[in-house]
Amino acid sequence: MSYESTTLVGAFILGLMGASHCVGMCGGIIGSLSMATKDSAKKWINISLYQFGRIASYTLFGLIAGWIGSQADGMTPIPILKTLSGILLILMGLYVSRIWMGLTYLEKIGKLLWDKISPLSKRLLPVQSPGQAILLGSLWGWLPCGLVYTALGFALAASDPLYSSMFMLNFGIGTLPATLLAGAASLTLKQWLNKAPIRTISALVFIGLGVWTLYTLYFGADMGHHHHH
Repeated sequence: MSYESTTLVGAFILGLMGASHCVGMCGGIIGSLSMATKDSAKKWINISLYQFGRIASYTLFGLIAGWIGSQADGMTPIPILKTLSGILLILMGLYVSRIWMGLTYLEKIGKLLWDKISPLSKRLLPVQSPGQAILLGSLWGWLPCGLVYTALGFALAASDPLYSSMFMLNFGIGTLPATLLAGAASLTLKQWLNKAPIRTISALVFIGLGVWTLYTLYFGADMGHHHHH
C-alpha cells in the first residue's frame, strides 16, 4: 500500500475511533431529527440528508484546506507543512490510544467558533425541509471536536486538494457507524472500539505513519516527495 492509500484508510479509522467521542455531541441532534417527525421514512431521509450535509462540508473544507496548503507549499525553506502532517499523525495516534488527549485543547478554540455558529443551527430546528437537514448537517459538522480540526490540519498539510478532500471524506464516512447506530448497537460498537488491542493497533498505525513521514522528510534521500506534481 502506498503512503496515500494508508493515510486514507487511517482517516477512516480516525473517524471510526473518534466518533464515539462525537456521539455525545451529535447524538442529541440526531435525536431531535428523529423526534421531528412520526413518519419513519421521512425521519430516515432527514437523518441521511443531515449526514450527507455533514460529510459534504468536511469534504469541501478538505478541498479548500488542500488548496491553501498547495499555495503555501514551497514558500518556506523548510517543509513546515509536511513536518506538521507527521506531527499530527503522531498526535492522532496518542489520542486514539488515550496516552495523551492533547487534541481536546483544540476543542477549546473550536468552542469559540461554535458559539457563533450554534445560534444559526438552532434556527433550523425543527427540520421541515430536505434543504434544512443538509444545512444543519453542514453546520453541525463543525461542532468543537478536536478530531475534526486535526483531520483538517492534516488535509491542509497534505497540500493536495484532491487527496485532502478524499482524506476528509473518508474521515466523515468513518464517523457514520457511531452516529447512525442508535442505542444498544452504538454501545456495542463503542465497547469494541474501546478494547485495548484495537486502540493500540490503530495508534501504532498513526504513530508509525507520522514517524515515517518525519524520517523520510529529514533523513530520506528523495523519499519525502511522494506527491508527483
